Amino acid sequence: MKRVLLFLLVVISLGLCAVSFLQWQREAKLMARIHDLAEALTTENKKRVQAEQKVHEYGQEIERLEGLRSEIEARLLTMTEELRDRTVDQSSRGFSIAVLMNEVIRCGSEMAALKQAAGQGTEAIQKRNAEVSAQNAAIEKANSQIKQLLRERDEAILKLNARTKEFNELVEKYNKR
Repeated sequence: MKRVLLFLLVVISLGLCAVSFLQWQREAKLMARIHDLAEALTTENKKRVQAEQKVHEYGQEIERLEGLRSEIEARLLTMTEELRDRTVDQSSRGFSIAVLMNEVIRCGSEMAALKQAAGQGTEAIQKRNAEVSAQNAAIEKANSQIKQLLRERDEAILKLNARTKEFNELVEKYNKR
């Protein structure tokens, strides 16, 4: 009889060892998964911070380009007024038509150059706006992925807690016997 009880005790002990080993293995896998998720979260956060910095830099660049554009437009208006004033002044003084034409051609080419420069500023602003929009989309995608990873992590932790509670209850029942 003692031999049977001893054999049962050994079998039960080996079973508990197996259960402990399986639980340890499962917890090791879960901890590795949690570690991987934490690293992924850290990586996504770094990417998000870099994207936000770029958005800020692009915003400053857009403001600078808008300032340049307004400055060029002001110069264009000044040059137009100067052209008009010179045209009136030249005709009142009675200079020759050749001198007037040279001045008009020169001012016209300057005005065309300023208009072209103003157009290039507008193109640069539109290009920056497109880049910022693309980066905002990337940030939104990264945020949604982070939220999904957090939900998955929370679910895994809840399952782990429930399973651990079950094993603890089983151990308590076994210890009471």
